[in-house]
Amino acid sequence: MSIRQKQGTTLFTALLVLIGVSVVVQLWLMALSVDAVLRHQTGTPLYAAIASGVLFVINGLLVLYVFHFDRKIKRP
Repeated sequence: MSIRQKQGTTLFTALLVLIGVSVVVQLWLMALSVDAVLRHQTGTPLYAAIASGVLFVINGLLVLYVFHFDRKIKRP
């Protein structure tokens, strides 16, 4: 395994951990929103939805970067 492949593996691992943590945060935001709706708090679900949308965009960009980096590493 070359140094470049080891760096790619490390980068993939770090990005996947970051994506996993972000998904857990999104699940927490969803639970927070459901709890706020049951308590009749109207502002909290809106802010949680905005934060979840931002995390969704960030995760999408990270996944696209992973695919791009994977294609770049596989080239000879």
